[in-house]
Amino acid sequence: HGADIAKTLGSQWEIAFLPEIRVRDDASRLFRHEYRQSLRWKPSTHLQIGVNYLFARDESSGKPREEHTGELDVTPKTSIGPWDLSVRGRAALRTIQRSAGEEEWQLRVMPKIGYRTMLAGRQLTPYVADDLFYEYTRGAWNQNRLFLGVSVPLGAAAGASMNVDVYYMLQSQLGSTRRDWSSNHILGTKLGVKF
Repeated sequence: HGADIAKTLGSQWEIAFLPEIRVRDDASRLFRHEYRQSLRWKPSTHLQIGVNYLFARDESSGKPREEHTGELDVTPKTSIGPWDLSVRGRAALRTIQRSAGEEEWQLRVMPKIGYRTMLAGRQLTPYVADDLFYEYTRGAWNQNRLFLGVSVPLGAAAGASMNVDVYYMLQSQLGSTRRDWSSNHILGTKLGVKF
């Protein structure tokens, strides 16, 4: 579950804070939390460029492991009638505690398609997205996150607009020693607030 809290700075810039937590099946154990800070530039309605710093702490293996990552996002996007289309490209330099490499490069590509519609008098946008991961250290595409979700505007209050995303994610990961894939089924939410 996460959030995207953003503050606009003029017509082309914004800063954002994106916290996220992950819990196990019965929600009794927090096993990962991450915090991304971002500076975003929107030179046009069809392009967004972001520079991010990510701190993450992961305990999925039983031992805490910290990650520090610098990221560059480039997202071309457009709308055609009710359809919203985008492709986010992300290049990341990751430093992961107790990993095979001191620094690891990662490339991610995420195409996304949304369809703006109305249901019972309320606007909503069902969407599908596919986040593909390429790890240069391993020389392989090693993760795929397929999203099926819906984004619902919640309105505006106190100078902020809000929306919520509810989604299902199928996360497929390449095994660390064998060439087999494992999958996780994830239900998630994301609250968006923009000042």
